[in-house]
Amino acid sequence: MKISVLTVFKSVILVTVLGVMALGGYVAYKNLPDLLNEFTKSVRSPAVPSGQEVIVSIPRGCSLSQVGTILEQKGVISSRLVFKLVALIRGGQCKIKAGDYSLKTGSDAGEVLDLLVSGQTLMFSVTVPEGYNLFQTADLLHKKGLASKEDFLRRAQDSAFVRELGLEGTTLEGYLFPDTYNFRYSDRGDVTAIVTRMVRRFQDVYDKHVRATAEKYGWSESQVVTLASLIEKEARASEHGLVSSVFHNRLRKNMRLQCDPTVIYGIKPMGSKITREDLNRNHPYNTYQNPGLPPGPIANPGRASLIAAIQPDDKPYLYFVAKNDGTHHFSTTLREHNNAVNKYQRGVPGPSVPPQSIGPTAERGSASAGGAVRATSN
Repeated sequence: MKISVLTVFKSVILVTVLGVMALGGYVAYKNLPDLLNEFTKSVRSPAVPSGQEVIVSIPRGCSLSQVGTILEQKGVISSRLVFKLVALIRGGQCKIKAGDYSLKTGSDAGEVLDLLVSGQTLMFSVTVPEGYNLFQTADLLHKKGLASKEDFLRRAQDSAFVRELGLEGTTLEGYLFPDTYNFRYSDRGDVTAIVTRMVRRFQDVYDKHVRATAEKYGWSESQVVTLASLIEKEARASEHGLVSSVFHNRLRKNMRLQCDPTVIYGIKPMGSKITREDLNRNHPYNTYQNPGLPPGPIANPGRASLIAAIQPDDKPYLYFVAKNDGTHHFSTTLREHNNAVNKYQRGVPGPSVPPQSIGPTAERGSASAGGAVRATSN
């Protein structure tokens, strides 16, 4: 009797289906005691008042059974067996997203599963402003409840850790990129995770194109970030390229940068009034006393400042003074600069030290890059 190919194919399909059913029945039979035991445990679980908010962390790689156990232990669901069955029926067991969730006790298993599949995790959002230094960032994260100030500073000033991240310098000043970050609830207190996240963001911005441009001009990463931090503290609006041109021109002419914020870095909070004592204090970061760049960054610069540091505007400026409207007047000569000082600072309360007496000498007092005519740093 001749058997058609179709008949053979149907027979194979039938045998396969029966085999799968038999295997499924066998697996169910073998696991029945465990399922019954699990159900019994669920029924015996103590009742938890409904409606109480709890934070539940679902680790990455967690199995469906483990997720159900976590939820049951937290009182979110009454039965992990029911949760597993719902997940199996819906096919959602492989779609649960890891993360931290805000859930309520006594919730419906299906609703909980929907939330876990949606990935609507609990996050802490924090914006680190451009120009914040290490200490200001530590204060901000402490106030947000993400990390203690002491732990953050200890980690960010750990030179061995800095080297592990592949960075130059002894601290992470300048490399904690200012941006808006969304941290997981479980990241709280994990300063290593927080700091690493911010450094990785810096490395995303300081990419191969920025690095190549810097190397073209013979600048190291540390030098670029240091100069960018000065630009960040001085520039307003779209002035980054102009401020950068002033600093580049001064460096080429071996003029001291005389950048106000460097005077009080690590000594006073940024924004403090600058005094004669500050200007005359001999410390490594004081660009009124020392030529060239300071030994390291004084703040964490944003993208615009990093780009400006390696791509200054092609301008001959050597000075700038605040116009009291959020911008600066830029000058090429000392005479022009002094005229601008008289124009824009007349009638405005002057610094604690008269401009003509600020700086290395009385004559050079008003010849600073821009900070000598202001009472406070940026």
